[in-house]
Amino acid sequence: MAAPQKDGRWKGELRACQACRSRKIRPTIAAINALKEENKALKELLKTAAERQVAEPSVETRDSPKAAESLLLLANQPAPFQDALDSPMKTSPPVQQRQDSMPHDDESSEDEEDTPDVFPFLSMDEQGNINSFGPSSALQSKIQCPKSTTSVAAQHIQNGLIAKAALSRQSEHEIWSLSDIDGVPIDLAFHLLELHWNRQHHTFLLTYRPALIRDLIHGGPYCSRFLANAIFACASKFSRRVEVRTDPSNPLTAGARFFERCDQLLHQDSLLTIPRIPTVAGLLLLGSTYIARGETSKGWLYTGYALRMVYDLGLHLDPDLKSEDAEEVEIRRRLFWGAFIYDKLQSLYLGRPIAIHIRDAHVSLELRDTFEEKDLYAPYVDPVSDGSGSNTTFAPPSPVYSVSCFQNFCLLSKIMTRIINKFYVIGAKAKTARASLETIDHHLVRWIEQLPSHLRLRLDKHDKVGSGPSTASPNVLNLHAIYNSLIILLHRPFIADGHLHSPSTSITSWKRCTIAAKAITSIALAYRSSYSLRGAAYLLSYALYVASTIHVRNVATGGNEQGAEHSTLLAWSLLCLRELQTPNCGVTVPVKIIQDIIRTRGISLPSDADLSTPGAPQDHDNLHDLGDFDMDAIFATFPSGTASMQNGGDTGLADSSNVFGQPDILYGFMDGQYLMSEDNSSQWYNDPI
Repeated sequence: MAAPQKDGRWKGELRACQACRSRKIRPTIAAINALKEENKALKELLKTAAERQVAEPSVETRDSPKAAESLLLLANQPAPFQDALDSPMKTSPPVQQRQDSMPHDDESSEDEEDTPDVFPFLSMDEQGNINSFGPSSALQSKIQCPKSTTSVAAQHIQNGLIAKAALSRQSEHEIWSLSDIDGVPIDLAFHLLELHWNRQHHTFLLTYRPALIRDLIHGGPYCSRFLANAIFACASKFSRRVEVRTDPSNPLTAGARFFERCDQLLHQDSLLTIPRIPTVAGLLLLGSTYIARGETSKGWLYTGYALRMVYDLGLHLDPDLKSEDAEEVEIRRRLFWGAFIYDKLQSLYLGRPIAIHIRDAHVSLELRDTFEEKDLYAPYVDPVSDGSGSNTTFAPPSPVYSVSCFQNFCLLSKIMTRIINKFYVIGAKAKTARASLETIDHHLVRWIEQLPSHLRLRLDKHDKVGSGPSTASPNVLNLHAIYNSLIILLHRPFIADGHLHSPSTSITSWKRCTIAAKAITSIALAYRSSYSLRGAAYLLSYALYVASTIHVRNVATGGNEQGAEHSTLLAWSLLCLRELQTPNCGVTVPVKIIQDIIRTRGISLPSDADLSTPGAPQDHDNLHDLGDFDMDAIFATFPSGTASMQNGGDTGLADSSNVFGQPDILYGFMDGQYLMSEDNSSQWYNDPI
């Protein structure tokens, strides 16, 4: 063995290294020329892509070997121009821009990130399934960050989804090749599915129709026996067929066998221990229904299981998956935002904290399958039970606008979250209430101003509600009913809570509440005249209840002229609430609350036969036309909250009011004494949403 030299190197080592250096210090001329050609080809490719925003690359460019090499180079190396080329803000629809640019107050500014890095919270198991783990979990495993899609690729993905949806709709007749669905005769199963698509689907978009129907017929991951039975159970309340009842003479038994089957499948298939997308959708449907039946603990737990699965499946994160996963991305986004809305509405109904916070919602509102957007809506008419028994004349079919309406409902639910957290949950602070009022009211005003023109309502003196040139669909009416409810939820605490009273704020807030209440009643009457309330959702009942808490005070404290107008509004609201008890028996609770207040105050209302249609509500610019209110008398209808809030306490600002000895709380009214009253405990049966 050769001895080392004095400098520590072995003999011959320096010579070998110098030789290597002499050969490798510069690339060859050929290599330099090859890199130049490759760079030139890449620049040409980028120039072509920039010039053709929606056109597909030419065959020559696409098939060029040098272009292919350049694409490989681009895919494996970060490019400084990628953000400028693929910026999602430049290709996002308006609703996504609204989601990203919504104003927020100081406390919520930390809750919303425009571009969160969600990939460290996702991992992929050996089967290729995506799971969600937090940064403290030892199971966390960062997956490769996918590249953003260009506008060309995004357009192709959207076109593909729409084309598949159209083909799927044409193929739905194949469901008749089945003899039954989990033991349900196919005729009855198809009837209940049609009710689901017509009644609940367009407002919440929990289920993705093309995938559900395909997997229902051929089997697949996006439908299950459990989800099918959950749909049947929740749609049964809209059916007049006696086959859906366990007791043909009792409409309250509609859907009972489907509820029992769902409970059986949950236990039999251990569904609560294995998160699946159809299980989440089914649990959300069932949870809301059980809450409405009076089984609040069971409903709350079912909804809680679903929301836990949302996090376990990583639905609250939104990686931009590959084009072949476009359907999965669409399903995950719809299910997450549907769960987000359900969570907020149930928080209002039960008075319990929300589960999905804005800071956790890192999911795009961009839905690429817009096939249903321009579907014409007409109420479902059952050829069996409605063929000769119904003389109802419905409004002409109108576009349903399901996608854009759902997207704007999601934005509105974000504002709903802020209202709940700022004014109604334990921990709400009186000292920040006034600043929150101004900020959140700005959010509501901005939301309605930025609403697309086709989703705006036109109210005329006959209370016919239009959306553009045609009648608005039920989901659009529901959207505006909830919007006006939020105005009341935001402003009523400044009259209800003595610690927040101030002459200027209280008068303006009460006028805003009065206008919103009148709008809700007009929307309900428009719904009634256009479609009948037989198929209306429970959220319209909640909006009417909220409006009635304003009407009843205006009747009790107004003069002769104003009192007569408000009496008519209150009478119409109660009439609509009573009619809504047919599909939603849980409406007996808000009806009883308002009727008890009326009886306690000795208020006389016109009979149903003497009712005249009230005028349409005016815009916010006409606050001065409402006349004067006796604010001292209105204040007297609320118990003072000064004692609880005088030290800036955190017991929740509002609205645990006990009006004239009767509760008419807005937040958690379903969790009060009326829920367990002797004549209501067995009446709850239907979906609160």
